[in-house]
Amino acid sequence: MIRSWTGVFKCAALLAVAFFGAAGGAEAAWVNSDIADFPAGAKAPAYHDDFHRAVNHDWLSKAKIRKGEVRIDSFSERSDEVEAQIKKLFKDRSLNSHEAALVQKFHGMLRDWKSRDRLGMEPVIPYVKRIEAIKDMEGLTAYLTDSRDPHLGSQLFDIGVMADRRDATNNTVAIATTGLLLTDADEYRAKELSPYAKRRKAANDEYIVKLLQKAGYDRKQAETMNEGLFRVENKLAERAMGLKEIYSPAAQAAIYNVRTKEQLTKASANFPLTAVIDSLGYGDSREFVLMEPKWLNSLNELYRPENLEDIKSYLIIRTLLSTANLLDRETRGWAVEHGNAVMGSSGAIPDDKYAYEMVSAYLGEPLGRLYAEKYADPKTKARIEEFIAKVVGYYRNMLHGESWLSESTRNKAVTKLDNLTVRVAYPDKWEDFSALDFKDTKEGGNLVEAVAAIADFERLRDVKLVNTKVDRSKWLADPQEVNAYYSPSDNSINIPAGILGGAFYSPKGGEEELLGGIGMVIGHEITHAFDTNGSQFDENGNFVNWWTEADRKAFDKRSKKISDYFSTLEVMPGVKADGELVLSEAIADLGGLSCVTAIGRGVPGFDFSKFFKAYARLWRNRKTKEAEEQRIKEDVHPLSYLRTNVNVQQIPEFYTAFGVKPGDGMYLAPEERVALW
Repeated sequence: MIRSWTGVFKCAALLAVAFFGAAGGAEAAWVNSDIADFPAGAKAPAYHDDFHRAVNHDWLSKAKIRKGEVRIDSFSERSDEVEAQIKKLFKDRSLNSHEAALVQKFHGMLRDWKSRDRLGMEPVIPYVKRIEAIKDMEGLTAYLTDSRDPHLGSQLFDIGVMADRRDATNNTVAIATTGLLLTDADEYRAKELSPYAKRRKAANDEYIVKLLQKAGYDRKQAETMNEGLFRVENKLAERAMGLKEIYSPAAQAAIYNVRTKEQLTKASANFPLTAVIDSLGYGDSREFVLMEPKWLNSLNELYRPENLEDIKSYLIIRTLLSTANLLDRETRGWAVEHGNAVMGSSGAIPDDKYAYEMVSAYLGEPLGRLYAEKYADPKTKARIEEFIAKVVGYYRNMLHGESWLSESTRNKAVTKLDNLTVRVAYPDKWEDFSALDFKDTKEGGNLVEAVAAIADFERLRDVKLVNTKVDRSKWLADPQEVNAYYSPSDNSINIPAGILGGAFYSPKGGEEELLGGIGMVIGHEITHAFDTNGSQFDENGNFVNWWTEADRKAFDKRSKKISDYFSTLEVMPGVKADGELVLSEAIADLGGLSCVTAIGRGVPGFDFSKFFKAYARLWRNRKTKEAEEQRIKEDVHPLSYLRTNVNVQQIPEFYTAFGVKPGDGMYLAPEERVALW
């Protein structure tokens, strides 16, 4: 669902503003308060002019982004609460499960800087030397197909088991492009890199050269190898889908390309795709989904003797990048400096926070079990499940009231809603981690080997799913995550225990706070079943068209109005929001808010002003300018202040609650208001 530019408040040139037409041609400005600083004593605007900043003014004026971080918001504040709870588990020696042993051992290794500094780059050097020793294409193929090697950097593509879109009850094997260091393939094809990409590449270049020099290469060698890596990435990006294409509704069909093993072999004449697949254990799959066939053409063209040294450079650098945070303090420090340069942060997070985040990243599932068993409240779980049933009921009424839908499509939408799987707080059954173990430092192990063991365990667990039925009890998130999500492949909403606190949920909160907080989260996730992407899947998670042609055209028309509206909003000087990029999340926000507003209408004495304020507090946010730039370019979620202001603008009760009139900054004429559901 979800996840500083400093200036002077009075200096308009340094403040991003968004303008909205009001009746009579009047205009009023909203400040991009995600990044704008406000001097002490600055007055809050009126609710009817800039609702987000008015509600959150005191918080925005005082909120400080901490060292090593790029934002502070309701999510990070709740994450701090969860983190404080989990840190106690790291020290709790009364815990005697295998999961506890894994978590505490790994945490201890992360905090053992004395041993890490003693080892330096030593843990990763054998993996680098293995790649360095490759002499020809046969040697490269032997390396890529060696199942004993963890391939810490990359094998030039990604692979894993997922639900088959044609029959979501069955698992299939998906083959995807590997990640790019500039994130977006479109950047590599552009005549000139965007300012954001230029900053990222400059930081990458400096960081990579440092890593290579520490690994034993001289500066000239390091610079040459870095150039080789970029040539490989340029080739891999040549025909790969860019972010805009990946996030578009059309991508749902474009990435489903079923192939037999024989067809993959034929399509990959140079690159040993099926041999690598066999070595990883996925070769017995009845069929495969090749997500980007055109990209495979690029990989085949790349896999030639004249590119051997570039490919080796790519693999060495990716290996160093993937392990830098697991090595000594100096190398870890370079990783921090790189992140600061890209995202505009400064300094490093404390060691204990770093260790917590690393345990969460590599052992999130066993850590989640410990967290749930210690802190998740079964009564809260039951209450939220009951509340979700209420929201679903109102959503059903909302669907029945959509006059623009034909009876056929409306009935199918209701069927999908009625078959929604609801998961709250924590799984009913836990994954078995008994087969996972690794040596700690005292036993002669190190963090790189530990992570390699974790990766191999996860791969073998994934391989066991080949040609099996989908286990619909399995969660894709860990219980401690402060987030929520909708999964189209099994038509489920998932509300982890981590988000059941902070600004999102308080057991002592009134109906207004309940609906404006966790109620909105739930409504948002339900709406994802009916957004531009989720609406392409049926009640069983199958990728099928259940819409009439006329209804889909009406859907697209209503969606475009939302997209077009967001695209008018100037979020930084000369930069407008990307309505197409954020459309699915904007639909989810608007649908969720419409649903919980409808619930509020039925509550005697319901205070809509309190409700909308609770909603606005969800999105309070401060970010660095650089992080905001990245979000504008890459994030499918609207900017935080827009998630408040744009959404409440569409709800009639908001106008009544705060006396919003034509000419006010928050006013939007009825004929200009947008909604899909």
